[in-house]
Amino acid sequence: MILALATRPRRGRSATFLLGAAACLTGAAALANEAREPDDLRRSKSDHELRRDAPRPLSSVPVPEPPNLSDFVRDRGTAVILGKALFWDQRVGSQGQACASCHFQAGADPRVKNQLSPGLLADDVTFQRTASGGNGGPNYTLRREDFPFHRKVDPLKNDERRNNTAFDTNDVASSQGVALARFLGLEYDPVAERYHTIEDGADPDQVFKVGGVKTRQVEPRNTPTVINAVFNHRNFWDGRANFIFNGVDPFGRRTNAGRPDQGVWEASETGALQRVQVELPFASLASQAVGPPTNALEMSAAGKTFPHLGRLLLRHYPLSLQTVHEEDSVLAELRRADGAGLWVTYEALVQQAFQPRWWASTDEVQVGDALFRQIEANFSLFFGLAVMLYQSTLVSDQSRFEAFALGDDAALTEVEKFGLEVFLNQGKCINCHSGPTFSGASIPVLLGGVGDEREQLVERMKMERGIALYDAGFYNIGVRPTREDLGVGGRDPLGNPLSFSQQLADGRVVDGALDVDPRRFDVQRGRPVGRGERTAVRGAFKTPTLLNVELTAPYMHNGGMLTLEQTVEFYARGGDFHAANIADLDPDVDGIGKIRGKPQRIGAVAAFMRALTDERVRDERAPFDHPSLVVPNGLVGDEVAASATDEVLLIPAVGRRGRADDGVPPIRLFLQED
Repeated sequence: MILALATRPRRGRSATFLLGAAACLTGAAALANEAREPDDLRRSKSDHELRRDAPRPLSSVPVPEPPNLSDFVRDRGTAVILGKALFWDQRVGSQGQACASCHFQAGADPRVKNQLSPGLLADDVTFQRTASGGNGGPNYTLRREDFPFHRKVDPLKNDERRNNTAFDTNDVASSQGVALARFLGLEYDPVAERYHTIEDGADPDQVFKVGGVKTRQVEPRNTPTVINAVFNHRNFWDGRANFIFNGVDPFGRRTNAGRPDQGVWEASETGALQRVQVELPFASLASQAVGPPTNALEMSAAGKTFPHLGRLLLRHYPLSLQTVHEEDSVLAELRRADGAGLWVTYEALVQQAFQPRWWASTDEVQVGDALFRQIEANFSLFFGLAVMLYQSTLVSDQSRFEAFALGDDAALTEVEKFGLEVFLNQGKCINCHSGPTFSGASIPVLLGGVGDEREQLVERMKMERGIALYDAGFYNIGVRPTREDLGVGGRDPLGNPLSFSQQLADGRVVDGALDVDPRRFDVQRGRPVGRGERTAVRGAFKTPTLLNVELTAPYMHNGGMLTLEQTVEFYARGGDFHAANIADLDPDVDGIGKIRGKPQRIGAVAAFMRALTDERVRDERAPFDHPSLVVPNGLVGDEVAASATDEVLLIPAVGRRGRADDGVPPIRLFLQED
């Protein structure tokens, strides 16, 4: 991979320093003409011109894949089966928690009860009352009137003074994970010939509780969709799921460099086991997949490791607590006759899917304070790659916009076409939401490709307070004050910056994506590049995809916006904390004069974004079909009084033909109005 620093502006970015002055003059002229523009839906561009300027269709883009995948995977089809089973299986996490528990609808989470978290990343453990006047806090049920979380008296006025702030909370709408518990070990059942988890949930939780009753903990950031996530260069809002998978954790080469004694176990030609460090590029989905299963807030009792998880699962039959549809697009061939899961064990699937040198040895190795078989010790490797390969099939490339981009003029309405024009031009949305997935943080945009203008991983940008480096595709847009959540400006467990820009500025190029000699970039415009330069990365977050965005509310990294119209208004007014975040704020978030005060344009942009929905996702047709799932939905009771019993949502199994074919009711969107 090549890293370079941009020496030219991106399409339409008036903030790029090479064209900064000229763009300011152009913008001033445009605003001067604003009074003469009628607020109607007349377009200035033809269908052909819109198609030319819009992102190319996703169906024309190859799905990224590690070039060395065959060194690890020998049967891709079986690996996808394994990955889908692992993603949906309630045995993977503690207390019935599956990966899918937070990604079960359109790849995201539509639950409304017990979905609030305090400002944990700002060291705030106090819940606040909601905009509707509700108590908020654990086990609270969100209402439409609770949004947006930051409310202006005039929603189009860029004014941070108290007299224009009608309501504000730093609480976050996210996803509930597990109740606080400690992992005590595994117990072998000789009758069933498999292991069971022993956990202790007696420790009190001082944050997530109703009276003296513990609730499930809730994540500190909103849950993004996993659909099309294979195209992300890095995953998670803060990009900590690295482009390079190390087989062990989310942090790629940084862990390999900082912990040389860590790695996976490989059998040599003589059969002896040796610990090796591996690197699989184009694998941030695998890096992401190995984060939640042992996380004590999301999916696990504290102290459980991946070797423990491997020992627990390998002898089990996948999805045996759930129902697999007889026409499941991936799992049907291994489905038990009664539908209760699969008839092969996880161990058999691993052995079929992966090269023997990663699992075949019968020798045991020391991991922590216990001995594990090779196949158990390497379970993080298998888990990450299998889930990655399953999620690589979750590509939504059949929206109405996709049809328009391929030449069907009738695929979009006139309002949607006008919204696309505003999106591409007056709204400046395309500046960040670029490329086939409408995300500037994607592989097609950052690493180039036919028909795409190539970005760079690190760029310079003219900021309010001078030129600074920033990570392309990651922006501070003023959703919350920077100090509350540093985003990509944070650090990994070893103290390394998550930000590529900060790594260059600090002279510590250790990230998997920066695998080139930084001295190659020492001379540019007559001065050193990178080291010692100012950065603008604090409070910056990954630009999310807009594909299927209609189905994935609430919006932003804090989940603080309910509707697409609220999000467009946010940009039109120039963000919510423009002045407070000015040192790191993306200059394009400066208030959009061409939209502000024009509700028809705001509505048209929102209408266009709804045209990015792939109806297969809405109906859960293949490849978006799935097994059944029991999803926790807070405790019985409310935010005032609750019992220690989960309420649950029963998610039915859906086959390849989708919900409608099975007679299953349509999905309900987040706080959908009846």
